[in-house]
Amino acid sequence: MSKILITGNGFDLFHGLPTKYGHFMAIMETIEQYGFKEKISFEDLFERHFKEKFPNDYESIKEKYKTENIHFEKEKINELAKILSSNSWYKHFKNVNDIETWIDFEIEIENVLKQLNLLFDLYKNNDKRLSNYNIYNPIKTGIYLDIKILGISKKNSDTNYISLDEKFLNKRTDKIDQSKLIKDLLLSFNEFKFLFNKYILSIVDVFMNNFKNKFGLQMNSIDEFYSFNYTSTLENEYKVENSKVIYLHGKSEDSNDLQNIVLGISEVPAGIVNSEVFGFTKYYQKFRKNNNKKFIKIPEENNNFEETIFYVIGHSLDESDKEYIYKLFEYLKTDSNKHSKICVFYFNDDDYDKKLNNLFKIIEKEIIMEMNANSRLYFVKLNQENINLEFNRKLKRMRKIIDTR
Repeated sequence: MSKILITGNGFDLFHGLPTKYGHFMAIMETIEQYGFKEKISFEDLFERHFKEKFPNDYESIKEKYKTENIHFEKEKINELAKILSSNSWYKHFKNVNDIETWIDFEIEIENVLKQLNLLFDLYKNNDKRLSNYNIYNPIKTGIYLDIKILGISKKNSDTNYISLDEKFLNKRTDKIDQSKLIKDLLLSFNEFKFLFNKYILSIVDVFMNNFKNKFGLQMNSIDEFYSFNYTSTLENEYKVENSKVIYLHGKSEDSNDLQNIVLGISEVPAGIVNSEVFGFTKYYQKFRKNNNKKFIKIPEENNNFEETIFYVIGHSLDESDKEYIYKLFEYLKTDSNKHSKICVFYFNDDDYDKKLNNLFKIIEKEIIMEMNANSRLYFVKLNQENINLEFNRKLKRMRKIIDTR
């Protein structure tokens, strides 16, 4: 008999923390654009790009936090500025306007890798020097190359020629050194993850000790905690012991050697054969960073006699984490008593629709409809009152009947 809490980024957003992809980029643009030489206030960082792009989130922060007490360390902000000045992935993301969420962020990484693979295919059988190679007319072939992140650009405006940074050319064969190119791209991506880790530590974590009021969620009724976040909200706000929280995508740490943030794609795009590209995947990073944590334990069939409720707060239920979602429904399927449930909290009607649509992409519709008909899958509006009502729900306790014949 247990209650299990699973949190995604929406859990931090519910607490007013600036953890959206757009929040991160807005603050990075402010740091890049403005030089800070004195003590840095909340207004210095958040009343420029952030307030302009996210006025509602800005007001939410002002409502929930003592922003007059919030200051950021100049040295740490300048460290971020130094990385921003040279990181190619940051420069790329800054110029892609249609990235709104962390899921869009993952999709864009895939797009870059697909463009990279297209480039490899174009040059696969080319015997001419790469810097003089005429790419096919995009209108006729449907081929479109846009990978400025690699130093690839049009040779001049009057031709379809492109040039490639010479460091990516094999001088002996006049071919692209695919391995070197991917390694360079991965090195920059790992630096981008380092940048994001420092953002959490230097900016997001500063909010933690400046809550205006306690949020009042009754975490003492929760038995297990699984988090897709990198922040310490559960420990800082609710005093949950760190040992009780399983960080499925890693956690920010002061030491870059200790931080094990998982940030990347679910699968390598089809057609890419270079082994180095696996560094962009979540499963490779989990293994490499010793963060391949176990998720929920599935009990043996016909041996689950007590009710379990999975509370999902702030997770999109997107297919990028489908292996975890599969396991939740596998758990319900294994429960022969049909008492275990999944409770999904949603922010508003639009969020409800997105979550439900994502579920239908992953789980067979018959299973979803059956679980819902039996009240084993249900959605609840996200607010403090509803969360505590659910957390305080009494669970059914079953007794095992022993056959004494």
